Amino acid sequence: PEKDETYRSFVEENAFWLEDYALYMAIKDSQDGASFLTWKEELKNREEEALARCRKKFAREIGFYRYLQYLFTKQWLALKEYANGKGIRIVGDIPIYVALDSAATWANPELFQLDEKRRPVAVAGCPPDAFSATGQLWGNPLYDWEYHDKTGFDWWLKRIAHCFKWYDMLRIDHFRGFDEYYAIHY
Repeated sequence: PEKDETYRSFVEENAFWLEDYALYMAIKDSQDGASFLTWKEELKNREEEALARCRKKFAREIGFYRYLQYLFTKQWLALKEYANGKGIRIVGDIPIYVALDSAATWANPELFQLDEKRRPVAVAGCPPDAFSATGQLWGNPLYDWEYHDKTGFDWWLKRIAHCFKWYDMLRIDHFRGFDEYYAIHY
């Protein structure tokens, strides 16, 4: 696929998330799917020397994950074009939180309320209410909103802009978390 100009353009345009995602998935596969929190410190903490070794060792696997994302995107955009051509608009749904064990958390620990071992200080959930007497423990890492503010919410703007390539309208699930959120000690 590296000879395909469309593929190369896709990789280049999506490098801001694709490279970390593909590397994360290749390493995760080599760890039998274990959470990055259990990986060797050098991998968990993204030490550049260890990552360089993994990029070399898992080059084929990284290429596989890049290509899967390319194929999905190509097929999805063809479907979207077809639907739009029939007058159908696509509504996308994006959760406000990412998973603790995700490429986003692993690659961008500064975005989240994590301790020095990259474990969450607190996680997301919902307090007890009329629907749940005990509340809900979602377990997602909470954002470090001060950091996001300092960066002009760059990560969020990129994330949302990327979604608008895929969808005509976007719904942010639990968007109230931008204003207030419920923190549960990890």
